[in-house]
Amino acid sequence: MDATEGATSDQETGLPPFSESILAIDVKDRSTLGCSLFSTADGTLKIGTDMSMAGEDVVEQFLSYAQPTTILVSRRVPESIFAFIEKHAEKSDKEIRSRLVSPSDFSHTLACEELMSLDTSSANVERHYTESSIQALQECDRQDSQCMKLVRCSSSTDLDNVTSMGCASAILIYLRRRRSLVSPSSNTNTGYMFDVRYITLFNLADYVFVSEESRLSLQIISHESHPNRPAWSVDSKSSAEKENLSVYGLFHPLVSTPQGRTHLRHMFLRPVSNLNILSQRQRTIALLLHPSNEETTKRAIAILRKMKNIIGGIDPVSLALVGDMINRFINFDDAKSQKYCSVRPGVDTELDALKRQYDGMNSLLTAVVERVAKGLPDWARQYIQSCVFFPQLGFLTIVGQEPQLENDIFNGENRYYGDMYSKISDKEVEVMQKLASDVIVHEKALLEAADLCGEFDALLALAIGAAKYNWQPPKMTDANVIHIKGGWHPLQELLVPSFVRNDCFIGEESLTHGQATQALVLTGPNQSGKSVYIKQVAIIVYLAHIGSYVPAKEAVIGTVDKILTRMPSQESVSRVGSAFALDLKQVFQAMKYSTSRSLVLMDEFGNRTAADGGAGLFTAMLDYFLSPATAIPKLVVATHFYEVFLNGYLHDHSQLSLMHMDVMINIDATNAEDKVTYLFHLATGYSSTGLGGQCAILNGIPKDITDRAEIIGELIKQGKNL
Repeated sequence: MDATEGATSDQETGLPPFSESILAIDVKDRSTLGCSLFSTADGTLKIGTDMSMAGEDVVEQFLSYAQPTTILVSRRVPESIFAFIEKHAEKSDKEIRSRLVSPSDFSHTLACEELMSLDTSSANVERHYTESSIQALQECDRQDSQCMKLVRCSSSTDLDNVTSMGCASAILIYLRRRRSLVSPSSNTNTGYMFDVRYITLFNLADYVFVSEESRLSLQIISHESHPNRPAWSVDSKSSAEKENLSVYGLFHPLVSTPQGRTHLRHMFLRPVSNLNILSQRQRTIALLLHPSNEETTKRAIAILRKMKNIIGGIDPVSLALVGDMINRFINFDDAKSQKYCSVRPGVDTELDALKRQYDGMNSLLTAVVERVAKGLPDWARQYIQSCVFFPQLGFLTIVGQEPQLENDIFNGENRYYGDMYSKISDKEVEVMQKLASDVIVHEKALLEAADLCGEFDALLALAIGAAKYNWQPPKMTDANVIHIKGGWHPLQELLVPSFVRNDCFIGEESLTHGQATQALVLTGPNQSGKSVYIKQVAIIVYLAHIGSYVPAKEAVIGTVDKILTRMPSQESVSRVGSAFALDLKQVFQAMKYSTSRSLVLMDEFGNRTAADGGAGLFTAMLDYFLSPATAIPKLVVATHFYEVFLNGYLHDHSQLSLMHMDVMINIDATNAEDKVTYLFHLATGYSSTGLGGQCAILNGIPKDITDRAEIIGELIKQGKNL
């Protein structure tokens, strides 16, 4: 990872062909965090809104939203935040470069000047500004160009976001450096990818915060090394991975286009809480799944790139002009057979003349052979076999190996006709360059068309998946509630012969049948399905916030601002701290950053330390979340510490609901496998049965060991000497 300042690294001079996402982060006054983002895919500069009292949680939201390849960090950023960014880059499954940048580059004044100069130098940006602020411009003195520029600039961004505007300045300076690395003599146009063409605002308030670790724990998105790629390959990381069993992996094969896969991935990485966006996505899915549209949906899958009826935001005149222009220039029939773009006749007269000469080469070669034969003596004429024309070599005669013949005739033909094949190729390149320059005028319309096609493709994949897995539309609401009836885990269902569906009622009393439950604590034996249950609740809430249908019979989901988890962490020798320390860190983050709109999930917190200490920490954690002084989040917890409920310590909390996963025990059964039947059904009350010994037997541990374990356990409970 690169953390340098000033000159760009050698790796950057290679200008990788893939799109880049450049993120800039700055902190002013020790607490106000700003952020801006630039994507080379569409040339859009997104300027964020300043956030006060921001910490690592907000930085993680920015990183999760941007998915950056390069991070520009101001030197005045606190060391803890920079260390957090470096750790994120190290843990990422793709290469991320972080760079410390001088605070002077993060200048609000410089940002305004850069954006105003950008306004006058970019036709696309200027048109974008002018169309959005024409009324303001009319009120400005026509002679006062500086005023006009400022009005245009302020119409596309909020100049009061001082810190985020400074981040935009750092990005613009960085882009200028990247453009300067492109050689003027280079035949490629890679410098264009670092041009800013559009400027927009973005606000994280509409997005649900979910950490990268939480996504991995819930198996929302999961990668693994591709088995067909050698470990020593020098290819990029992306080519070395394939999608593992994950929720995103259920839909990934259902997408038809590259831009659709990009949109689908962005939807899964950026769950939203904006009800309008979620409603639009659900209505689109419902329309696609309507029985009357079944044939239309199938046809859309087959001809996705030819869809015209959904591109309402595109000027049909522009698209018609582009389509007609390309069709008039390119001969698609020849291009398909020849494997390269072929120009139609009538586009260029000189090119047509060259092609006619080249097409008549057979008759010309016959005439040339006759002329050559007439000019040779009889003894040499017998060695003439044929005459050919090779691109770049010109006219050649095929003779035996022994004779040495003069080639004045062929030299003359070469001088007269020249290298026709190369001339044709050069002329076609000129014509295609002219076509490209004409088409680029309609760049905005084409980009919007591609973007809308990708978005439609992603929604179509969600619709196909909903029909395939029999999911239902959730009702999204502003109420602080999670009401799931007949829910199931979408991945676990695919791995077992049958799956028992369960309900979940958390939130406001008006929507949960009188149960004013804010926290649900789940107990039960090992292997009874506790972890699967809390994960399925989280996945249903997550899917609802990307606008998807959900694996449930019915669901009413209130919008959340964060999904925070304490799940079994991914352990690695590269991670500092013990497994228990990592668990404590996750719980601390949940305590610090959760609000009443958050969903907090905890699975077996406290089980990685001594039983007494773990039970105490677990109880204190519940007590903290349920205290009146705390904004109680929606809490779903699984635990084996049933003893904390024996004396009714937490029973005074009216918003706490105790549940357990039911089992059926047959004491009289002689076969160990028949003694316990897991029902996987959610029932009220807590369970004091662990059945650890029974689980051990089912997993191959000898019975004499489990019997000895039960004896020792009873002695410990009674306080007797072992």
